[in-house]
Amino acid sequence: MSQEQLWVLLSKKLTGEASGEELSRLEQLISENPEWQYAVQNLESLWKKEAVYDQSVSEDAYLLHLNRLAEMNIALDEGASDLNKPVLRLWSTRKWIWAAAFFVLAVVTYAVIGPPQKNSPVSNIATVQELNEVSTRMGSKTRIQLPDGSVVMLNSGSKLTYGKDYGLQLREVTLTGEGYFDVKKMKEKPFVIHTSNINIRVLGTAFNVKAYPEDKHTETSLIRGSIEVTIKNRPDNKIILSPNEKLIVENNSLPGQGTATTRSFVPTVAINKLKYDQVDKTLPETQWVENRLVFRDEAFEELAARMERWYDVEIMIEGEQLKQTRMNGSFDKETIDQALEALKLMIPFKIEQKDRKIIIHR
Repeated sequence: MSQEQLWVLLSKKLTGEASGEELSRLEQLISENPEWQYAVQNLESLWKKEAVYDQSVSEDAYLLHLNRLAEMNIALDEGASDLNKPVLRLWSTRKWIWAAAFFVLAVVTYAVIGPPQKNSPVSNIATVQELNEVSTRMGSKTRIQLPDGSVVMLNSGSKLTYGKDYGLQLREVTLTGEGYFDVKKMKEKPFVIHTSNINIRVLGTAFNVKAYPEDKHTETSLIRGSIEVTIKNRPDNKIILSPNEKLIVENNSLPGQGTATTRSFVPTVAINKLKYDQVDKTLPETQWVENRLVFRDEAFEELAARMERWYDVEIMIEGEQLKQTRMNGSFDKETIDQALEALKLMIPFKIEQKDRKIIIHR
C-alpha cells in the first residue's frame, strides 16, 4: 500500500493540505524507496507548470479517478495508518479535483508501465524533461541511486542534474553543493562530475566533493581509487589524486567579482593529506553522511556557513577577528540553540535572534 500512500501524500503536499506529520512520512517513503525520487521530481515539475483551469475537464478527471480506483480495488478510506483516510471533506472542491487528476496520472502510469525500476535511467514519466534534477533543501539530505548503480548522497542545499541519456555512452552529472559519490566501476564508461570550477573524471571510486558557489574553496576528498581533476581556469593542468588526498581549489565566483576578474582569475591549488580522527578513525570531510557536523581547525565564518545549511538558518557574524577565530568540535543531535551555546563555551560572544536570522557579535 506504500505506493498508493506515496501518491496520496504527494498530492496533499502539492495542494498545500499536508500536515507536518504527513510531510515527514512522505520524505520517509522517498528515502526508503530512492527509485521513486525521479518520478516525484518530475510530477512536482508538472504540477508547478501553469495550467488553464477547466471545470468540466477536471470533473471528468475526478470521475475517471474514482472509476479507476474501483477497477484496481483501491479505496480512499483504506490504508495502514490515518494518513490514508478520506481527505475529500477537508479539501476545497477545486483542490481535490486537481489532486484527483494528478492522482489519476500517477496511478494509470503505475498500472500501465509498472513501478519505477531502481536501475532505469529515468522515472516512468521522466521523458517530460531533457534533464533529471534532484535537489535537497536546507537542513535535509537525500540518497540517490543512479541508473548504473552508482550512489550519491546529497548534502543540504545541493543539486545534482544528469541527462536522460545518462549511461548510454557517458556517465556525466553536474553538482552544485556537496555530494558523496560511490561510483560503480565501468572501464568503458568513465564517470564525469562537472562543478562551477572543476571537472572530475573517475572509473570507479568513493570520494566527497564540496562545491558550494558561495564558499571560498571547492574541495575534493578521495577515499579510495583514483580521480583526475581538471581546473577550468587551468585547463592544461590535470591533477591525479591518490587515496586519502584532498584537493582544495580557490573559487572564482565570490560576491563582488566581475566578469573581467573571473576571466583572468587563476585559482590557487593545494593538495593535503586527509586526517582521520585518532579516536574513532572517522573522516571529518565525510561525517555529514552519518548526520554529524564535524569541524577541525575551521574559521568561525566558514563554520557558520555550514551551520546555515545544516540548520536552515541565516547567521551573520560581526567583527573580522570573531569571523577568523578557529574552532574544533562536532554536532550530532544538537539543535541550533544547543549548538550555539556549545560554541559560546569555546569563545565568548553574544547572540541576537529573530525567527531564523541569527546575529553573533562580541
